[in-house]
Amino acid sequence: MTNTDPGDLPGDTGPPVDSSPSVDTDSAVEAEDPASSAEEALAAAERWFVRHGVPHFAENPYYVSGLPAFLRPFAAFIRLLRLGAMLGFWSVRRVFAEIREVGHLAVRALPLLALFGMVIFFTRDFWQIAAALASGWLWVTAAFFVLLIQAFLVARLPEEFGTLPKACTPDRIRASCAATPLAELAEAEGELATDPALGLGQRRNMFLYLLLTQTIQISLLSWMVFFFYVVFGAIAIRPPVLKDWFGHIPPDAHLLGMRVPGVSSELLHVAVLLAGLSALYFAITALTDTVYRREFFDRTLAELDKAIHMRCAYLTVRGGGRS
Repeated sequence: MTNTDPGDLPGDTGPPVDSSPSVDTDSAVEAEDPASSAEEALAAAERWFVRHGVPHFAENPYYVSGLPAFLRPFAAFIRLLRLGAMLGFWSVRRVFAEIREVGHLAVRALPLLALFGMVIFFTRDFWQIAAALASGWLWVTAAFFVLLIQAFLVARLPEEFGTLPKACTPDRIRASCAATPLAELAEAEGELATDPALGLGQRRNMFLYLLLTQTIQISLLSWMVFFFYVVFGAIAIRPPVLKDWFGHIPPDAHLLGMRVPGVSSELLHVAVLLAGLSALYFAITALTDTVYRREFFDRTLAELDKAIHMRCAYLTVRGGGRS
């Protein structure tokens, strides 16, 4: 009997095939890197800060150190332009956000302001004072109201944001980070930094946030009051009353070259003055009256407090606290 080489057996076409599972080296390389994931989350958090009006809560990634002296003014100018663009973008988004809440604003604030100005609205002397203002002086008066409102806010707001942050505990930080780019990383952190490290830049940013938010809200409310009195005056103050007050029936006003039926220039002047008075009254009431403060201002403080808590998580991840 001849010995048969195993390689000559029928059906044996080659060496044995290794049936063990192969390792996909490309998949192993492409596995998620924790450091890369953290960097992406940090970048997303910095964009979140910009979209929510607190760009200085990020650690200034666009600042370049070591520039020659002659380039520093240009760098500062570019930084100001960048900051202005970010604040402008946020202001536009904030205006549309407040417009979506205009129903809440109207229901809560407009009745009080309408009653506040209604007594003045039906007085002959007030109409004559408003009608005697030329267009230029009318806008000077409106600008005076704006300056008064801004002066009050600038004087009062530092006392308000000086109470922030509120209790930066790990639980509150994780709750504030929910539905944000840092939600998963905040949950995974064993220890979270509870000091938001609010420097001068961050506090200035907080002040601008509150100032712009209140200014936008007050501006929307003043426009609502203006249109309310224009419509109400066109309905309630009839031509015989105007003739008795002014000795003649005032003609209809013209806006952008178009006649506005039933709306006189005198009525527009009265509505502008009442809108300015109402805006000033609302600015003071929203910060001093307990009920209106809870309805309008405390919500803004809560939004800012959320951003401060998120900054704690941001600093923790950025500092490499994640184990």
